[in-house]
Amino acid sequence: MTRAFVGLTLFLAACASGGAAPAANPWEELGRGEQSGPVFHLGGTVRHVELEGGLFVIDAADGTRYVPTNLPKAYQVDGLALEAEARRRDDMASIAMVAPLVELVRIRKAAAGAESGAPYLVGTAWQLEDLAGAGVLDSAAATLEFPAEGKVAGSASCNRFSGPVTIAGDSIAFGPQAVTRMACPEAIMGQESAYLEALQHAERFRVEGPFLYVYSAGREKPLRFTRH
Repeated sequence: MTRAFVGLTLFLAACASGGAAPAANPWEELGRGEQSGPVFHLGGTVRHVELEGGLFVIDAADGTRYVPTNLPKAYQVDGLALEAEARRRDDMASIAMVAPLVELVRIRKAAAGAESGAPYLVGTAWQLEDLAGAGVLDSAAATLEFPAEGKVAGSASCNRFSGPVTIAGDSIAFGPQAVTRMACPEAIMGQESAYLEALQHAERFRVEGPFLYVYSAGREKPLRFTRH
């Protein structure tokens, strides 16, 4: 009884003194710097740009590119998914000037199983506006929905579809989709076939403002969606 009581006392003391188990994905504090101003959340993917000797940028999930002034060496990895809190540094200028400069306040790698991209699409719905350079029929809306992680659904124009999707960074791959078997006019069915084929060959995506762009192999232009 005495040994159990001592063990319980030590456990309670550890909790009271902040001795709880460390967070699985802790933040790395980088300091507040000399500047003041609003801090915003930034989630995206690190990219290496071959410009002015090479530099690392962060492509945010919404399509915006930023140049960090203080990206730690451990995070200078092309394709690394991360999240950070950052502050715009419009008072500074970069030789490259490929994107706005930001000062990182704190940073951490994206949580396991939630590589950049996936968390930002889950729960969203989109309507097709442009089919890789071709217009879409007003009478046959094609949609794209992400109801849960790893799942996709939508209207192909005439029929509904649903199935798996894999998202990692800015890459996207649609698995085999289950499609209903309704019959519609020839023009609508033609659009449906082209849409499903484009999704089958999708390779990457980006979100920019209210638009989602999906790039498919063999097509010069992306599929363009707007929030639905």
